[in-house]
Amino acid sequence: MEMRKDILAKAALAMVVLFAVSLYVGYAIEADNYSKVEDRINSFQDELENALLFTMFLQTHNDTASVCSALRTQLEDSAQRTYDVYGELEQSQGGVFRQYETLRRKYFLANMRFYLMVRQYGQACNDSSLAPILFFYSTQSDCPTCAAQGKVLDDVRAECPDARVYAFPADVEDVSMIKAFKSYYNITATPSLVIDDRTYSQPLGKDAIKQKIGCR
Repeated sequence: MEMRKDILAKAALAMVVLFAVSLYVGYAIEADNYSKVEDRINSFQDELENALLFTMFLQTHNDTASVCSALRTQLEDSAQRTYDVYGELEQSQGGVFRQYETLRRKYFLANMRFYLMVRQYGQACNDSSLAPILFFYSTQSDCPTCAAQGKVLDDVRAECPDARVYAFPADVEDVSMIKAFKSYYNITATPSLVIDDRTYSQPLGKDAIKQKIGCR
């Protein structure tokens, strides 16, 4: 009987040790992922600073042709990286680090600045070829149509090199600029799209979006 108790105690101890090891490994992996995402957002913000400098140069110098070309290149180089960072952040929801929410806020604010810069570039450089699209979706409630609309927008980006999609969660209340965008564009439902300052409060198909942004 004593031997049986000893075996059970050792088995219980082994289970506790295995559980602790699995927690440690999971935490270490999560810490590494967090560090990578944080580094990418910091790099994203560095690119934003570069684009801002180009914009300031554009406002203070006369040689707009070369500056416009450089600014467009900067915006194009940053476009794919913004989508990659967004994907990593969305996959990280529910991680052990509460700071993920801080990273997401930093990303959304930087992405809004990029959206405004694309618009400013189009006006200052008289270039309407870039097609910015705002996409508002839900995160705190089940929204299968939001996921479906996101996949449609991925297809549009794949087929239209000049399309730029800027996605924001409409149900995040602690980012004041998201609330300002929602108020200005009258976002009352998700998913919603904003194309050429016109709000569409229902899902749009790929062909309809391509037609509205002039992609054929």
